[in-house]
Amino acid sequence: NACELRDIMKLEHVPVLCGISFKEGEKAETPFPLKWYPDELAWQHTAPKLAIKKNPDFKKFHQWLVSETEAGHISRQEAVSMIPPLLLDVKPHHYVLDMCAAPGSKTAQLIEALHADNITQSNNVPTNDSDQKRAHMLVRQVKRLQSPCVLVTNHDAGQFPSIILDKGDRATKKKQLSFDRILADVPCSGDGTIRKNAVIWQKWRIGDALGLHKTQVKILFRGAQILKEHGRIVYSTCSLNPIENEAVIAEVLLRSNGNLHLVDVSNELPEFKRLPGLPTWKVMDKEQQWVEKWEDLPPNKQRQLAKSLWPPANSSEMNLER
Repeated sequence: NACELRDIMKLEHVPVLCGISFKEGEKAETPFPLKWYPDELAWQHTAPKLAIKKNPDFKKFHQWLVSETEAGHISRQEAVSMIPPLLLDVKPHHYVLDMCAAPGSKTAQLIEALHADNITQSNNVPTNDSDQKRAHMLVRQVKRLQSPCVLVTNHDAGQFPSIILDKGDRATKKKQLSFDRILADVPCSGDGTIRKNAVIWQKWRIGDALGLHKTQVKILFRGAQILKEHGRIVYSTCSLNPIENEAVIAEVLLRSNGNLHLVDVSNELPEFKRLPGLPTWKVMDKEQQWVEKWEDLPPNKQRQLAKSLWPPANSSEMNLER
């Protein structure tokens, strides 16, 4: 199980990996557990991927990684990708939906949480992606986990269909399935990945976020519609733009008429470094002009830009800093 793998990592591999040189005398940092991940079940190694593959000193470690990954025991992913599933707080009895799941690293984490008590679950995890090729990629990712709970769908997340439960008894009223936990890791501009993706510097445009905002709102609101009472939905992007984050949250909170509220998770993942959300923000149009409020736009631009791009009048009451 996970704890056994952690102990193998600590006792067998970490001592050997200490101080290995991989490039012109440059030494690899000793692998270390992420402080904010529970029970030391997530580890980080800073050696380049190619060095781990090619350097003979890493051979045993590399073979172990490959075999355990293929067996579905280990998932290799960026640390930042692990945060949304953790904050979703999935329990083994939950019904879970991953609305924009491909390539599947977060989905794998959700499935692992469902099996945390080593109990075979009967409830499925619908994992969805709107792109057919990415949905096939998702199948490959979750197949290695050998879980009976996974259901892969290929659908527009903003129009995710209602799932009707048929008990097989005509006398029993059919029931619409709703979910205890929903992950909405929506399509985004990706401007938060500039640290690793130099292409973003060349291709980034102001219009990227302006065009994605409506899609993001649509997906999150659909998720809210099929969420159980007292359920939890986590919205995430890899963007730093408030138009793709706080503005989306604010619009869905407005549409929910008080049926949704932001959860204070400041006490969860206590070692995790974070900053508060923004209660207000500025909006720039495609001509790179700052626009203070939607009403200042000429009629033709009002039809192009959603009013929800701007902070609502009561944004200070929405606890957007959570």
